[in-house]
Amino acid sequence: MKYIKQEECYLIRLYKDEDLFSALEEFAVAEELSAGMLKGIGALKEVELGFYHLETKTYDRKEFNGDFELLSLDGNLSYLDGRPFFHIHTVLGDEDFSCKGGHLFRAKVAVTTEIYFFPITQRIERKMDEEIGLNLLSLPEAFSRCGIKG
Repeated sequence: MKYIKQEECYLIRLYKDEDLFSALEEFAVAEELSAGMLKGIGALKEVELGFYHLETKTYDRKEFNGDFELLSLDGNLSYLDGRPFFHIHTVLGDEDFSCKGGHLFRAKVAVTTEIYFFPITQRIERKMDEEIGLNLLSLPEAFSRCGIKG
């Protein structure tokens, strides 16, 4: 992995065979990041995707072998149990030009992966929401609700 910081954004390049989540966690620790958003493209392999069922509070998980174009990677960094936690969703394209996507559980870099990371200075934690069954973002009261009533 190599990365540079330009103004308020990092550009990260991951190399062939790197574990995506391990590299991102290493980056977050090295840069002492509090939280942030990420977007990326590239190519992945050894991918595990998930689809969440609210009724049962469980994921269907499926592994995909082979190389895939990383058409879209969107996610965020927060903290869970004191450790960096990357929540990522993705869309992948395969050699017959069909797509698959979902919650990204794991992946390795097939060729390269290029990620833009936008840091947020306020540390954001995740906490279990029993109704939903997931560790959701726990935003501080000081964060604006952007005028949305709810």
